[in-house]
Amino acid sequence: MKALGLIETRGMVGAIVAADIALKTAQVELINREHTKGGLVCIEFEGDVAAVKASVEAAVMAIKDMGVYVGSHVIPRPDDSVEKIIKRKLGTSEQKEEVVEETKEEVKEEPKETEVEEEVSENSEMKNIEEEIEEINEILKVSKNKKTKHKK
Repeated sequence: MKALGLIETRGMVGAIVAADIALKTAQVELINREHTKGGLVCIEFEGDVAAVKASVEAAVMAIKDMGVYVGSHVIPRPDDSVEKIIKRKLGTSEQKEEVVEETKEEVKEEPKETEVEEEVSENSEMKNIEEEIEEINEILKVSKNKKTKHKK
């Protein structure tokens, strides 16, 4: 980890705005969001020192206008102990992502049976629609014949 940026806000809206602005300002990565008591939310970024500083400064300016700014800090080259705290929190989300990916793979395998059923139902629907179109065309032919007979 090259630098760690922290921004603390009152409420989730300010945290979302700060995260959005920080991520759009420079090449940083949002690594964690921490809810604390009293409605405080701390968001954590990592990236190059200059990028993190620029992102945090831009986000702080925006949320100060909203009146939800509590505090911010940039730690260049944090100690390994600090990094372990952050990585531990990421580890749980990484595990969740792995579970989600495994679930997605399982879901991708299941639709094979349902895809066949869907194709069969789509084919039968298409046949029904084609039959209805043929019936409508026959009715139109008959009505045209009647109209031409009446005109003669």
